[in-house]
Amino acid sequence: MTKLILPMLAAACLALAGCQSTPGSAPAATSAAAPAAAEVTNAPATFDIGKKKIFLTANTKVEQKDFYSNTNKGSFTDTNTRNWSSAVLIRQNGNNLLIADPDNQEGTVFVNDQSVKSSGSISGKGKTVCSQLVLEEGYKRNICSSYTYSNGVVQVTELEKDPSQKSTTNRSYKFSYDGDSCKFISFSETTDAKEAYCDGPCLSYYGGKTKWRYTIKVNSVSGSCSIR
Repeated sequence: MTKLILPMLAAACLALAGCQSTPGSAPAATSAAAPAAAEVTNAPATFDIGKKKIFLTANTKVEQKDFYSNTNKGSFTDTNTRNWSSAVLIRQNGNNLLIADPDNQEGTVFVNDQSVKSSGSISGKGKTVCSQLVLEEGYKRNICSSYTYSNGVVQVTELEKDPSQKSTTNRSYKFSYDGDSCKFISFSETTDAKEAYCDGPCLSYYGGKTKWRYTIKVNSVSGSCSIR
């Protein structure tokens, strides 16, 4: 049976914004996890990384519950706990942050009807910016994102909706920046999918009338941040 793979961290990239993912394997990050609340002494008044890129990695604990009904085995719940590591590449375009998967394997992606090389989100400073994503295979999702900067700490919040699974994901990640270096602080994510896609192997195993929904909770156990 096909198991859900944790959705990749949202990434950002409009062709008109000049953002493009970096191919190849992710570079080793250099900084250790920072305290949950970390104000930066003498932090820059505004967040401005210029042409630099921030590479943020989150090592997480994932708790997933799958709820099955109308199966040939009745109704039941399957609980799975696993570790997961994800990364995003953050660039800046004016007041917006472009948050990109650094190694997208999905092929062509369309963000707001523009062909790009990264699926992703555009995060507005103090205001929400929404992006419509369509992968080459036709998979769609919508991400609305914003960020704040205060005392050297950047916090990004995202609301992602997947119409095919009737799922909603709330995502938040935080890091500090002192003008020269950055530190990972936290990452969290919750997903509630009301109508997950039960594919051929799933239907074959559980029966053709199977209904599947799931919830996912993700919390960081450690992380790293580097500037490229």
